[in-house]
Amino acid sequence: MTVQRHDRPYPRIERTFTAVRAALPAANAAAFDAELEAITHAPVVDLAALDDFLSSWWRIATRAAADPADWQHMHEEAEQLQSGARTAGPTLAEVLARRGVQL
Repeated sequence: MTVQRHDRPYPRIERTFTAVRAALPAANAAAFDAELEAITHAPVVDLAALDDFLSSWWRIATRAAADPADWQHMHEEAEQLQSGARTAGPTLAEVLARRGVQL
């Protein structure tokens, strides 16, 4: 097994709410907005949760912007798996067992 090389540098997306939101694919914007609203409309805003939220969405925006076609392909595969149109592959434990590795 080899690791796929990504020679393209990841795009520079500023780690701010506005920049991250603008860099997200349209399909992800509603989830970003809903999660941000849930965090910021709490009686007491948890700053650690807000920082975790921004960090995770920044990683998503950076990954999606680096290769939009691959990001879209990943979502299409996930949709096929969730709808049952495509069966899931073997589990990690099954692959390792075939190779003689026991967990």
